[in-house]
Amino acid sequence: MTDTGLAAQQRAVALIEVGRHAEAVEVLRGVLAEQPEHVGVLYHLARCHRMLGQFAEALRVIDRALALAATPQHLLVEKGRILLAAGQPAYAAAAAQAALERAPGVWEAHALLAEALLTLGNPTRVVVARRHADTALELAPQVPGVHLLDARVHARMGRLRAARAACRQALALDPSYEPALHQLALFDAAQDRVGRAARGFTDALAADPHDGSAAVRHAVVAAALWWRLFDVLALAAVAHVVLFAVVDAARPVRLATALLVPAAVAGWSLLTWRRQPSPVRWQLRRQLGARTVVVCLAFTAAALAGLLLDGIAPTTDSVLGALGVLLLAPACLVLALRLWRQLSRRAGPAIRWLGYRIWSRLAARATITTSEQRS
Repeated sequence: MTDTGLAAQQRAVALIEVGRHAEAVEVLRGVLAEQPEHVGVLYHLARCHRMLGQFAEALRVIDRALALAATPQHLLVEKGRILLAAGQPAYAAAAAQAALERAPGVWEAHALLAEALLTLGNPTRVVVARRHADTALELAPQVPGVHLLDARVHARMGRLRAARAACRQALALDPSYEPALHQLALFDAAQDRVGRAARGFTDALAADPHDGSAAVRHAVVAAALWWRLFDVLALAAVAHVVLFAVVDAARPVRLATALLVPAAVAGWSLLTWRRQPSPVRWQLRRQLGARTVVVCLAFTAAALAGLLLDGIAPTTDSVLGALGVLLLAPACLVLALRLWRQLSRRAGPAIRWLGYRIWSRLAARATITTSEQRS
C-alpha cells in the first residue's frame, strides 16, 4: 500500500473511533479503488457497514475478505458480529466456533460465542455461555467490554450482585464506558431503584449524548420518580387508616397525624429533588405534561384528600367520611397493583438464580453419569 493509501486507512480508523462511520466508508472505498484485495481495508469497511445497520452489504464485504485471508479467525469474528446484529444468533455462534477451531486463544471469539448463546436463551446454552465468558475474562481482563458481557451473563442467571460488580470493574478500567453505565442504570430500573436509575442514565447520556435508548429510558424513570411520590403517600394513607382502625384515638390526634404525613412526604420529596442532578430535574419538569404523570398526580391528590378526610371524619356515617373512602379505594387498588409488580420484579432474579443452580447440578450429574458409562 502506498503512503497515501496508508494515511487514508489511518484516517478511516480514526473516523471509526469517533463514530463517523459514513465518512469512514467513503474513505475506505477510495482506498479499495487502489487496493481492491486489501484484507484490512475490507475488514474495516465491513465494520462500518455493520455499525450503520447495512448488514447485507457488511456480509458481502466480509465474505470477500474471507476469500482472500490466510488467517481468517478475526474476520470470522467480525462476520459473527454482523450476523448477531442482524438477528441471527445461531449463525453468529457457528462463526465464533469456526474462529475458535482455528485459534482457541482469541478472546473475541469466546466473547462472541458467549453473547450469541446468551441471545439464544436456552438454559443449557446460557451455562455454556458462562464458561466462554470466563475464558474471555482470563484472556482479556483489561477489556471493559468483556466485563460487561460477564455482567450480562450473571444477570441472566439471577446473580445481580455479581452483575453489578462486573459493571463496576468495567468502569474501573474506563470510567466513561457508556455501555456499563447504561447497564448499571438498567439494573437499578429493573429493581425499581428509580432515583439511582435516573442518575445512572444521566451519566450514560453524558458519556454518549447520541444514545437514543438511554434518552428514552431517562424519560421513563423520570416518570417513575413521580409514581414513587404516589407510592409513599398512598402507603402512608393506608398505614394511617389501619393504625387508627386498631388504636382508638381522639379526632384531634387523628387529624394532627393526618397533617403530619403530607408534611413528612413533602420533606422527603424535597430531599429527593435536591439529590437529583440538573438533567434529572429538567426531565421531571418536562414529564409534568405526560399522560402517565397526570394520572399519577391525580391518584396522589386522591390519596392525600382521602387521608385528610379520614383524619377529619373517621367514620363512614358522615358525607365526608364516605367521600374519604371513595377517594382512598382507587388509590389503594393502584398501590396494590404496583406493589405486586415490584415484588414480581424482585422475585424474578431469585427464581432464575435457583433455577440455574439446579440446572447446573443436574447437568454436572448427567455428565458424570455419561463418563462413568463410557468407562
